[in-house]
Amino acid sequence: MDISEMLIHLAKEFPVAMWRLLWALGALVGTIYVGSALLRMSRASRLPGQQAVTIGDILPIVLIGALLLNLSNIINITWNSMASGTVSYGAVSYAQGEQYGKLAEAVNAVLTLASVAGGCYFFKGLVLLKKASIEGQSSQGADDSTWRGLTHMLFGAMLVQIAEMIERFRQSFHLFW
Repeated sequence: MDISEMLIHLAKEFPVAMWRLLWALGALVGTIYVGSALLRMSRASRLPGQQAVTIGDILPIVLIGALLLNLSNIINITWNSMASGTVSYGAVSYAQGEQYGKLAEAVNAVLTLASVAGGCYFFKGLVLLKKASIEGQSSQGADDSTWRGLTHMLFGAMLVQIAEMIERFRQSFHLFW
């Protein structure tokens, strides 16, 4: 068994399990974010001497938690802000026909695994946005969590639809392969 066959076998089962894990993790982390924000607000109003909590402190965390709870829909919305069509969370079928020959299955397997990585980067982008909302950062250069989070989300959505992005780049630069 060579490495291309191993990738092909991995790409048949791994993405389904990984997407389900990502949706479950998004729901769990989103619920924890919303719950901790509401608990923080409850504690501040109930216990004397607690630091005051404003809606500006709670609302961003609740919104990010809601985004994590609906991770697949948010990836789809982000993709539709750049292109059109529904995001598919299955195997990528880019390389077909005689053009790639025996390499077609391996290329599709690598692109499928890259698509799953895009979902993970999108998730990381939302977590970075939460970090930025807690720290209250403003635009401060390379260590700005807000821009890093938005970049992870944008390129993660592009990576989820990697086959379509490759085709768009190919058409934009008039490449033929």
